[in-house]
Amino acid sequence: MTDRFPPGHATLAQADALHDALGRIAPAWPLDSQLASSPYWGLQQRSFADAAGLLQQLAASPLHMPLAHYRSQLQQGELTLAHLQAALHDYGVATSASAWLASQHDAPAAAPLPLQSALRGDGAGHHGLQDWRSVIVQQVSQFCAAWFDRHQAEWQPDRQRCLYQAWRDDMALQPVPTPDNALATRIRRDIGALPADADSMVALALAQLQPGSTWLADWLHALLLRNGGWAAWCRYLGWQQQLQGGDERSLHGLLAIQLAWECLLDDGQRHTGTVWQRWQQQWDSAFAAPATLPAGLIWQRAAEHATHRPLLQQLAAASRQPATAPAAKPGRVHAVFCIDVRSEAMRRALEQQLPGCSSSGFAGFFGLPLAIHGGDAAGQARLPGLLAPQWDATLPAAPARLDSWQHFERAPLSSFTLVESTGLAKLGKLLRKSWPRRAAARLSQLDPWLARDADAARLAATPDLDTVCQQLLRLLPAMGLGEPLPDTVLLVGHASHSSNNPHASSLQCGACGGHGGHLHVLLLAGWLNRDDIRQQLAAHGYAIPPLTVFLPALHLTHSDELQLLPLADPAPLLAERASALAPLLAAAGSSARRERARQQGEAIPAHDPLPALRERGHHWAETRPEWGLANNAFFIAAPRALTRQLELGGRAFLQEYHWQQDPDGDTLAGILAGPLVVAHWINMQYFAAVADPVRFGSGNKVLHNVVGGRIGVFEGNSGDLRIGLSQQSVHDGTRWRHQALRLAACIAAPAGHIDGVLARQPQLARLVAGGWLHLYAVHDGQLQRKHGDGWQHE
Repeated sequence: MTDRFPPGHATLAQADALHDALGRIAPAWPLDSQLASSPYWGLQQRSFADAAGLLQQLAASPLHMPLAHYRSQLQQGELTLAHLQAALHDYGVATSASAWLASQHDAPAAAPLPLQSALRGDGAGHHGLQDWRSVIVQQVSQFCAAWFDRHQAEWQPDRQRCLYQAWRDDMALQPVPTPDNALATRIRRDIGALPADADSMVALALAQLQPGSTWLADWLHALLLRNGGWAAWCRYLGWQQQLQGGDERSLHGLLAIQLAWECLLDDGQRHTGTVWQRWQQQWDSAFAAPATLPAGLIWQRAAEHATHRPLLQQLAAASRQPATAPAAKPGRVHAVFCIDVRSEAMRRALEQQLPGCSSSGFAGFFGLPLAIHGGDAAGQARLPGLLAPQWDATLPAAPARLDSWQHFERAPLSSFTLVESTGLAKLGKLLRKSWPRRAAARLSQLDPWLARDADAARLAATPDLDTVCQQLLRLLPAMGLGEPLPDTVLLVGHASHSSNNPHASSLQCGACGGHGGHLHVLLLAGWLNRDDIRQQLAAHGYAIPPLTVFLPALHLTHSDELQLLPLADPAPLLAERASALAPLLAAAGSSARRERARQQGEAIPAHDPLPALRERGHHWAETRPEWGLANNAFFIAAPRALTRQLELGGRAFLQEYHWQQDPDGDTLAGILAGPLVVAHWINMQYFAAVADPVRFGSGNKVLHNVVGGRIGVFEGNSGDLRIGLSQQSVHDGTRWRHQALRLAACIAAPAGHIDGVLARQPQLARLVAGGWLHLYAVHDGQLQRKHGDGWQHE
């Protein structure tokens, strides 16, 4: 019955809908470089409210917490009617908060629109079997795991074949998952009649199933969301190719597979009352009805007002006084930290421990667009995911290779079979891993690319001297390092250490591509201490005094300690400064650990908890080595003087910015396009893991099995690829440790200055206009929020 599959070609309108649907999928990075990314990035063309309605229709995926969560906050006083009233005003709802609240009645969330395959009752769903959706998810997921596997597959896929072609060939060899013999016979016959390439499969499905033109892109989007984890992985592969100017069509192939399943389960009947007609009617009706504003978005905005307003008001009050950097003093120390929220408490502690010390915030890759190479190993990008590497740096040793047992330990299903397969041979190793270890984490533990700590000090980079100096001339003022320079400048990267944690890279520096920032600060400090580079900088008007030294340091976020990193052949002055600073850095770490305990609502320890925190990072059975960036809520681009006295609770990304020194707005343009977008990605990843943990969280890490060595995880041994943060990253077993709130971005500058820069940043302007983040201008005691084409006083 090849006539069931009529030949056809996609029309121009259908091609546009296909492009739209594919573009809605956001990438998910692999485990070894799992930088935070927004799972909603592909929907940025829509407003937040429109995306909320769409995701609810297509996948029952909410963009807010359950309504009972907000009602509980109202009862406990965390929300008030004033916050609800402000939220209603923001959404243009002309009613009082009390009247609106009285009109609300909790009701079960609407089910998503069904795919026509889900309406089929024959075969799957009968005789106690799974429904067809579960069958398809499982079959596609298992196939993708084998196709993309880098370590476990018994065969290496022929890269000349596309994903869809390989799936079609594989399906011809596999048993049909249904006990209905007649249906199995039909599906088996029809598999052989499917088109041989993905483009033809897409065209065939559109001709056969005849989806409505008004909802074609939405239906294709829903099909991709059926295996949303693998769709995100395919989008990542395409993202990487696009950064390099290439093309990768795995996502298109995955969509062709989903369409093929819809065609295989279509019985061809088109008369009244058929499954096909019911499917069409439900989708037609849903998209003909006017859109309504979900009540959950009102509640969610009220929760944002409750959290954001107190700090915003403090910022506005602080901005009444001119914010100037402290004058340079003999012996002064200035520390440049990553803008990561975990740095905020450490910066405060360091400033308290060192009188006259100042600090500033800058993106953790310190402006060095690096790809790291080790021996003959492929390069590894260590910069924000929005950027492509421009410089290659080389390590003298290749990454340590995994031995055969390590391969087995990382394999899918390994946690279920490792002990049974190895028996007592692994008992000693397990006991050693279980023994408490309280030593500081070594660099080689933080970064498998380092065979030993000394390798980091011998990092060699390829850029020529002039290129390096031109980059430094742009970076140094943006870091808050204007003249005169202090005697000691600390360049502080950050890294985290955890054992037996497939998602360890999610706790690293997002600006470094999900890796530690140690290589960047080592390289940068080494350059800035070189005489030839200083001479060239001086020739361009940026003089570094002979007594100024640059020291690389590392903030270990799992244990909140500061370590000075070794420089190759340090001069006596560098060694002297490092020796003098070491005890002060230790004291700052102790203070930061106590502050962190208070911020996280834990009992303040009577003694320094450093040994216990180190042990948490070393222990192979620890599911919560640290809370990472949980509870982030603010991005503040301002002079440190504006935030130095504020209680930020470890919830703010702190970017140094002085608008008076940026008359053309170029520095702010770079901040909005880079650090702010990265902070937005981080915020949305945590938001999604709390608001929709089923679709955008990776579930219980105790049940995780690694797929393909690095691709992602299954929760258990089946189901879709799980993406995003684990449950243990955002929930402590009793309560959520992160509030699902959109980011409040606060820029210390006149509103007109910000408008001039926004006009050059259409992507960021679109995010603000769509409500994906809130943008505030703080200046001269005034607080304004960007609203539509203008600004609204708060």
